[in-house]
Amino acid sequence: MPAHPTNPLDASTRAGLVAALALSIFVGSTVLATGQVANNATGEATSPTLSNLSASLHEKYPSLRALVIARGNCVAFEHYGKNIGMETQSPMYSVTKSVLSILVGIAIDEGYLHPNERLFEIFPEEFDEFTDPRARDITVRDVLTKTEGFAENSWGEFNMGPRASGKAQLWRWMLNRRVVHPAGTRFSYDNVGSDLLSVVLSRAIKQRAADYAKRKLFEPLRIDNYTWLSDSEGHLHGEIGLNITARDMAKIGILYLQHGQWDGKQIVSDPYVRESISMHNSGGPPLNASYGYQWWVSKNPAGINAYFAAGYRGQLIYVVPEQNLVIAVAADSIPGGSQKLIHDVALPAAAQLPATAPCIVQLGR
Repeated sequence: MPAHPTNPLDASTRAGLVAALALSIFVGSTVLATGQVANNATGEATSPTLSNLSASLHEKYPSLRALVIARGNCVAFEHYGKNIGMETQSPMYSVTKSVLSILVGIAIDEGYLHPNERLFEIFPEEFDEFTDPRARDITVRDVLTKTEGFAENSWGEFNMGPRASGKAQLWRWMLNRRVVHPAGTRFSYDNVGSDLLSVVLSRAIKQRAADYAKRKLFEPLRIDNYTWLSDSEGHLHGEIGLNITARDMAKIGILYLQHGQWDGKQIVSDPYVRESISMHNSGGPPLNASYGYQWWVSKNPAGINAYFAAGYRGQLIYVVPEQNLVIAVAADSIPGGSQKLIHDVALPAAAQLPATAPCIVQLGR
């Protein structure tokens, strides 16, 4: 059964975890135009073969927890590391942000929210003399695209004020930071902004977000082996906090590959999915890719459009619609970064899959 415990980490510990994202995700790699891999010793092009791929992954990527390659809704290849199995949960870190975005999309579809709705309209009582007046102009879309305009994360910037007594300090800090850029104009990978987005969701739907997530997303996708941490006020953690299995990671990617449909039911609308994976700004650090609605937008080495959810230590849900491809990566770390694993190993391996590749398991329809 899924669990939704209160967060056991303090704010400084969580900040350290999410700040480390840039150190371990998407370090550059050497990829040939053909999609083959350059042999480090000889410089010659070599291609991994599916027959020996698992053995190669065990040898070269011992910290890889799982790799799942799905063609459409069929898992065509999967690999699990030592002491890891199909039912093993892995911490998603910032992949949590992308899953939260799906919940926000469902709430928008159901009329609870609108992308152009301002935070001031959602909870006006939280805006007082201690709130930067420019924060009133921040919209749901600005939070989704990480263009809220808040100052960099710094507790020293925060004026708690007398009204904050008795309230969760982190919640007050989210909203009471200085605004240094006009809303919607500048991307900044503000982790706390995703926590703010979770509070926005809770306030809009007027129910426990954990229950909403279970009913609207996880149960339809038959995801029941997960954990998503909540804060002391019951808000789901928006920046990190979700743990799921590698196959369930693939389900999230397949849901978007199928334009929000699952088993013939529209879980989240096609227009919202398209908005999520469209470039709303050119992005920036830590991944230096374009940004959508809490999803990164890029191209694969062949120049084909791709989008992905990425997290600390190499967690990745990577989708290439034109190739009908979803790749899920869970790891304790990835030498060279998960981008290198995708480019050097997963994409060449997927290219070898025949059109009639056997389906290990079908994930949805």
